[in-house]
Amino acid sequence: MLKWLITSLRGTIMFVMLRDTPFPSDVCVGKREKCVIEKENNFKQPGDRYRSWAPDRQERFISRWINALSDPRITYEIRSIWISYWTQADKSLGQKLASRLNVRPSI
Repeated sequence: MLKWLITSLRGTIMFVMLRDTPFPSDVCVGKREKCVIEKENNFKQPGDRYRSWAPDRQERFISRWINALSDPRITYEIRSIWISYWTQADKSLGQKLASRLNVRPSI
C-alpha cells in the first residue's frame, strides 16, 4: 500500500511516496536476447478463448463490443480495424460484429 507525505520546502509543495514495506531485494539476472518469433500468431489465443465460452457469454461479449464500437467518437477506420482483428481471432465473431455494426469485414 502506498502512502503520500506532503511537505513544503521554501514555498514549494512536494509529494513524497512512502511505502509500508521495503523494496524487494531480489535481483533478476540472466541474459537478454533478441530473437525473431517464427510464424507468429497473435490471434490464436483470443480465438480459442472466445470459442471456449458458453453461447450466452459469447453473446454478452459481442454485445459489449457492439456497444463500445457504436460510440460516435469511434471512426469508421478504427471500427474496421477492430472488426478485422476479431475476424482473425474467430471468423464467426468478426462476421457477427460486422453485420450488427453494418460494416464490411476487410479480411
